Amino acid sequence: MSILTDTQAFSELVHSLYGAATTSNTNKYFLTQLKKQLNLLHATLITRLPSPTDSGLIYTSGDEADVAILNSVAGAYTNLYAQDPLVNLPLEQVVTLSDTIASDALEDHEYYQLILKPLDIFYIAGADWLQDDHNRMSIRLVRSHEQGDFSQQERQFLSLLIPHLKQSVIIGLQLRQLDTERQIYADSISKRSIGMVTFDSEGNILKTNKAADTFLKHNDGISRVHQHIKIDHTSRNNTLQQYIREAVSIANAKYRSAINALSVSRPSNRADYQLVIKPLPVEATDASSLTPYAALFIKDPDKDLVISVRTLMNLYNLTLSEATIAILMAEGYTTEAVCEELDIKKNTVRAHLRAMYAKTGVTQQSLLVSLVLNSLAAAQ
Repeated sequence: MSILTDTQAFSELVHSLYGAATTSNTNKYFLTQLKKQLNLLHATLITRLPSPTDSGLIYTSGDEADVAILNSVAGAYTNLYAQDPLVNLPLEQVVTLSDTIASDALEDHEYYQLILKPLDIFYIAGADWLQDDHNRMSIRLVRSHEQGDFSQQERQFLSLLIPHLKQSVIIGLQLRQLDTERQIYADSISKRSIGMVTFDSEGNILKTNKAADTFLKHNDGISRVHQHIKIDHTSRNNTLQQYIREAVSIANAKYRSAINALSVSRPSNRADYQLVIKPLPVEATDASSLTPYAALFIKDPDKDLVISVRTLMNLYNLTLSEATIAILMAEGYTTEAVCEELDIKKNTVRAHLRAMYAKTGVTQQSLLVSLVLNSLAAAQ
């Protein structure tokens, strides 16, 4: 049964389209299914148009799954689409090569003889649309002479697919961007040795990052018990639970609440953990069982920051020795401890400090330490 009349086949095709948009998994099947269902030679999605200096980003149908063609993987293939005969199509309309040139004239055309014929391509259908009002994206479907031209019914079917194509690409790009931003924020928090725990509407744990997992597994005054955070000290634990309930209950309120904080003593006699609990913005109409309503941040003062030597050097034009000394001092080393750690004399450290004062514009060691701790070098 043809996909034009088979609702189950159409449902599976649209499902594969949105599945490709919502996963980073390399196993994408939409174009490959479309090729099989419409008896195509190839189905190709161009999300970044090829140019003389850029091979673009092209996805094409394969034998079992879609294939991404990027950079120089298939130069000849991208060159073909850089010479696409369907150029600047009316937006969101299906156009075929037959609309622009008659079949008899095409066979005598140099473009067909040099480009299309060696690839057994005779019929082409396509549609363009805009992403963000300026980035043109395209889909191209090709058939051999034997497979025949696109019927009016097939063109109408492709017209129905265009809104889904446009929407799925938008969703995919937005999800990739959000995931990239999330990863940047998560990496910055982790490298500052800050644990993060999120809670659902019932105050149950939704997610923890690696730093939080480490702190909780140590069971040093604070731990995880099933889906809850527990502080050993009863009074402190009651306060924490109250703060979490409060944060969760007002997460979707229109007013901003105070951010609560408390310290947690540790049986190991190390510096107290520092906890901050805050509500997260929640839209009631979009909330689900996986929506985070509140977040708990855990800081271990004894944990050193991971400060990038190279970034610090680039930010303030420091030498390797100067940046190393600055980082050690930011980690709490005294001048004597720096001398011992680096096996250098005190006068050498002082000389480096004077050079750093001149380069950074600070005049005291405490200000230099503050500068380093608050710089982007401490967030890399």
